[in-house]
Amino acid sequence: MLPKEHGAYAQLLFPIVTAIAIARPTAIALMFAAAAGLAFLAHEPLLVLLGQRGPRAGRDDGTRAVSWFASTASAAGVLLAAALTMASPAVRAAAIAPAVLAALLAAAVVAGRGRTTAGELLAAGTFASQSFLVARAAGASSHAALSCASVFAAAFIASTVSVHAVIGCTRRPPAAGARAAAVFVPIASLVALRWMAADGLISSIAPLAALPVCVVAALAAMVAPGAAGLRRLGWTLVAATSLSAVLLIVVFG
Repeated sequence: MLPKEHGAYAQLLFPIVTAIAIARPTAIALMFAAAAGLAFLAHEPLLVLLGQRGPRAGRDDGTRAVSWFASTASAAGVLLAAALTMASPAVRAAAIAPAVLAALLAAAVVAGRGRTTAGELLAAGTFASQSFLVARAAGASSHAALSCASVFAAAFIASTVSVHAVIGCTRRPPAAGARAAAVFVPIASLVALRWMAADGLISSIAPLAALPVCVVAALAAMVAPGAAGLRRLGWTLVAATSLSAVLLIVVFG
């Protein structure tokens, strides 16, 4: 019943761990983090119950999926409600954007659109937004929290578009349009971060923090390593994201 999309684990954990590391692990921050983790664990059993893992998975794992989904979803709901009750008005306000994104993502999953490029981009934004909420709950400033969320959003979006372009090239080569878009998106993401930093919305370190992932994503789209290189690309993106997280922790921690 564990989620099969391995890249999603990194997209969940890096923003949350970074958010806690730049401030302090308050009870409310840990409750928000645990609620996000439990909601993530509810994803796979939900797909089984919706029939999106195929009829055999529904027959073999249907009963277990009901139990897993009921326990993880209900625990996530209880923790989220408790955290919101205990949180300050500022932290409750910080929960609005992640909640909206999570609701849209849930709707996309139920509609069977979760594994499309649009669905995965929505998931990337949802995961990144958790760093803003958890960081604010942990006592970080709005400026630091938004900087972290913006870096992870740029990194995850660039990664998602790049991986889809590489997969597209293996299936329907040369996939020139998808690859061109996957080169453009990382560059546009860095430009957007630079603009936000120049306006004082986020830290000037944000473009530099997102740079490792954006460079790897753009290069992968240009080279298109093929199906055999997808695993290596995935681990390279994880390593690049690690560098981004470490830089954010060093600057804001």
